[in-house]
Amino acid sequence: MAKYQKLLKTKDGKYNYHFNWIGGGFNDVWAINKKEAIKEIARQFTVLKPDLSTMYKATQEEADAMNRLGWMMTC
Repeated sequence: MAKYQKLLKTKDGKYNYHFNWIGGGFNDVWAINKKEAIKEIARQFTVLKPDLSTMYKATQEEADAMNRLGWMMTC
């Protein structure tokens, strides 16, 4: 049986959305819903294109794993 984990959510109702970039790499944004997450990506990143099929709301465990990957890539 799968273990349930709470999604990351701020006090103002924003979820942590993870996604990959077309061509490689990954990132995340905080938004209330997927539509707003897409707008936030467009606002923050004008050159890179997200692969929207990879977008998902993250749990704490998923966010920690993404951070570990990012740290390993910078060393």
